[in-house]
Amino acid sequence: APGNIEQCFEAGWRAFNLAEKYQCPVIVLTDLYQSAAVRTVEKEILDFSKIPIERGALLTEADLEKLKSEYKRHTFTDSGISPRTIPGHPKAVFMTTSDEHDEQGHVIEDAETRIKMMEKRMKKLELAVEEMRAPEVYGAKNAELTLIGWGSTWGALRETVDHLNQDGFSANMLHFVDIWPFPEEKVTLLLKEAKYTVCVEGNYTGQLATIIRSQTGIGVNKRILRYDGRPISVGFILEKLKDEVRLHV
Repeated sequence: APGNIEQCFEAGWRAFNLAEKYQCPVIVLTDLYQSAAVRTVEKEILDFSKIPIERGALLTEADLEKLKSEYKRHTFTDSGISPRTIPGHPKAVFMTTSDEHDEQGHVIEDAETRIKMMEKRMKKLELAVEEMRAPEVYGAKNAELTLIGWGSTWGALRETVDHLNQDGFSANMLHFVDIWPFPEEKVTLLLKEAKYTVCVEGNYTGQLATIIRSQTGIGVNKRILRYDGRPISVGFILEKLKDEVRLHV
């Protein structure tokens, strides 16, 4: 869930790498406010020559030529990720199905294989969570107030933190880009250092705050939610923070 233009650029190529590496869908969340925003970005920041390309477990033609047995598209591995191939090689022909299947891709109904396949797929999440980054920390250390957000709230949160710190109040920000698999351990460490937390979101239910509590067991102290169809602004956040600022001054 990128929060600015640079993060959108990164999210694009990173999504392709993660999708190929873990062989699963990757969703990039954004909104109208972000897509319609205008800001100058230097060309060198969007440097295509520095983009890493990660294909993951991919068998080359040379690898396929060396195969002594049938290629199993869904073969069991320690990582849970089965090597894939690029279509066209005679040894890379396989079938698959959306129903539960065995290593060859044939439909199965026995419980033992079903269990192994489920555990195989879920191993991918256990690996992928290691690549999920902690939220960006911005602002004062040991702040009295920590604002939490995700996606396009980045700019408004950052400016609010600057405004509060310039006025002599101690504030910082935790901004999430990587949402799921949730980086539980990294987030828990940061939240345990926070004194008073306010989650700022552009939805009715406080989706991120709910995820944080379900994954870490830590609830935020306050939620600032906007769901009138308008973007979250610095003025909106400051107005909602009046009581919290008075409480800690």
